[in-house]
This record gives sequence, structure tokens and C-alpha cells, in this order.
Amino acid sequence: MKLIKRPRAVFWDIDGTLITTEELHYEVIRDWCAARGYTLTETANGELLGKTMPEKWAILESRLPAGLTEDEFRADCARAYMAGLRADMMRPGPVAAVKRLHELGIPQAAVSNGEAPVIEANLRVLGLWDLMAFTVCGNDVPSGKPAPDPYLEAARRAGCAPGECMAVEDSTVGVTSAASGGLITVAWPEVIPG
Repeated sequence: MKLIKRPRAVFWDIDGTLITTEELHYEVIRDWCAARGYTLTETANGELLGKTMPEKWAILESRLPAGLTEDEFRADCARAYMAGLRADMMRPGPVAAVKRLHELGIPQAAVSNGEAPVIEANLRVLGLWDLMAFTVCGNDVPSGKPAPDPYLEAARRAGCAPGECMAVEDSTVGVTSAASGGLITVAWPEVIPG
């Protein structure tokens, strides 16, 4: 086992790491598409996982009727998603870790491909909004995860070298983002294989 020194900052992914919302994301986008005549299957939804909303729109646009806009898609989905959030979606272990790190005085931030209002809504429903020094959303960087940009921006805002920061992620996309940025990377999936 490799021992690591205490990180100067810890960055948390949200969806799947702090809160289990994959099903909610699917339901929101599925229902939005269905109301406009397109059936989003679970298989088709697989193409959307880990993507920013603009990336999701780019995938869906050609499958939807003409005349719909990305702004409409993003706004409608954000509203429905935030309305569907519940505190019982939290992952207790990671949420407890955020609280403990806060008690220890380690600065923390949320890093997500999501949009700022959605990130805030997630953190508020979990009671973690006031424990985060800042957030980095998909709109803050040129490229979202799996590119390293979100985590490099978080390290910059924290005033730390990437190697002095720890990222906690649940997905391959997120782990790739953090590790390629040179951060200490912890994979904490919802289900541990084996």
C-alpha cells in the first residue's frame, strides 16, 4: 500500500460520489425527450453518461424534432433534476468524509461536469454547500472530464500544485480526469467489484 502525505485540498465529484443521481439524470432526460417524441432507451442513455449538458445536447439534437434549442433542453432538465433531488440519495460514507475533513480544516471543493445551479442544489440537499471553498462546473473550463481541465482549475483556485491535491471520484471518466491532471486520485465507486 502506498502512503500519501496529507493533501492541501480535497476535490469531490458529485454525481455517483456524494449522491446517487444517475437514475434521476436518466429519468429527467428520458421524460424530456419523450414529451418531444423521442424515446431515450437505457442503451442510448449510456452515450450520455459523464458528459456535460452541451455534449449531451450534441448527441441528442439530431434525434429530436427540429426547432428545439439547447437552452430549452438545459433549462428544463435542470429544473426537473433539482426538483427531484432528495437527501436520501446521499452516499453516507463520502458525505461523512467531507464533514470530517472540514473538521480537520482541509479545504474542499466540488468538481463536476454539471452546471453551477445543479451543483449548488446537490450540495445544499446534502448539507455540504457551506463546507465547500468553491465549485468548478463544466462551464468553467474549456473541456470537461475526462480531460484534466476541471481538476487543474480546482488546483489553481486552491492555490496548490495538482500533486498536492486529492480528488475523490466514482467513475472511470472522473478518475481519468484527476489522474491525468497529476492529482492524488481516489476511486470510491458506489459498488466495489468482486
